[in-house]
Amino acid sequence: MYSLILHGKRLVQLQKCPSLRFLVQNPFAFSNSFSSATDLSLKDVRKGKTFTVSYLVDSLGLTTKLAESISRKVSFEEKRNPDSVLSLFRNHGFTDSQISSIITDYPLLLIADAEKSIGPKLRFLQSREGVSSSELTEILSKVPKIFGIKKDKAISIYYDFVKEIIEADKSNNYEKVL
Repeated sequence: MYSLILHGKRLVQLQKCPSLRFLVQNPFAFSNSFSSATDLSLKDVRKGKTFTVSYLVDSLGLTTKLAESISRKVSFEEKRNPDSVLSLFRNHGFTDSQISSIITDYPLLLIADAEKSIGPKLRFLQSREGVSSSELTEILSKVPKIFGIKKDKAISIYYDFVKEIIEADKSNNYEKVL
């Protein structure tokens, strides 16, 4: 406990760590509870990562290595929310390979609220004039960070920008250089 008092900045950092918050608030529980609280939180983290890896492999067909890499960025212990996200994408015409690409590039979407966060953005982009379903799925699967933008106007501007780049890339005939 002496080091926590001596290094005031570390106390703030420890309070942000959920597994150690109990210990910082209850310094008298420090002696015996430290190892059990740490072990418990590590078990929970491993359990969540194990579930996340198996879920990604089973539901998206990702390799174990890729799923483990993604589980370092996002972890969950039940499939209800990720299932609703995947279902939303499938209902909007995304293929399984496009969904895999989206989740690989932007795994935080698996823990987002499908109906309150992702759904309105998809509906907004689909409602725009001249946007076809195939164009929408192609662009969003190539640049899934569009889902992270908050405001409709910003989403619209960014989407148009990405669309122009993709179309320009398609129209250019590059010679293959070996």
